[in-house]
Amino acid sequence: MKKLAKCSEALLKNKDISVRRYKLGVKRFGFSLAEVVVVIGIFAIASVIIAAVYFNANNLHRNTANYQRLQNDGRYMVEKIAREIRAREIEYPIEQTQPQDYIQFLKDELGNNVSITKSTSGNNLEYSVNGLAANLNADDVEVIDAKFYIIPTQEDKWNTEPITNSQLRVIIFLKLKNKSINPAFQKEITIQTTISSRVYKR
Repeated sequence: MKKLAKCSEALLKNKDISVRRYKLGVKRFGFSLAEVVVVIGIFAIASVIIAAVYFNANNLHRNTANYQRLQNDGRYMVEKIAREIRAREIEYPIEQTQPQDYIQFLKDELGNNVSITKSTSGNNLEYSVNGLAANLNADDVEVIDAKFYIIPTQEDKWNTEPITNSQLRVIIFLKLKNKSINPAFQKEITIQTTISSRVYKR
């Protein structure tokens, strides 16, 4: 009996030791405060960098889009003016001052009076037919400046001035700017080209 009691006591001691060892060896999962702070800092820095890259790319896209829109509108205006200069006869102004802010054409075979003028009421370039005017520029484009240089500066009706006996040319100068948009994304362009008239009467 004594031996049996000793054996049971030894088993109980071994069981307590194993349970204690098991409790001490349990792995507890979690993060310390320092680890959480480091992870939050890394995510914050990454978010700032990603946001900066996104906003820079977005601003670059908007700047490029506005500049291309301005170029397209300017190209259309120049093509329209060039088409009229090539197909019509220019009416030389009485005052031979250069440059001019308008071009006046002679009546065509249908009796139409056509002119292209920088408007005085607003920053627009007006295309007028028989007194009815329409803007050549789009609503979101502002014409800051429009100048026309006519070469030669005067008409030689009687062929008495050799200096005027040359092909008519018109130098077009336009300065355009975006409007009705965020001022940070406004762009300006300057367009200059020379157009020769197909009508040559000397």
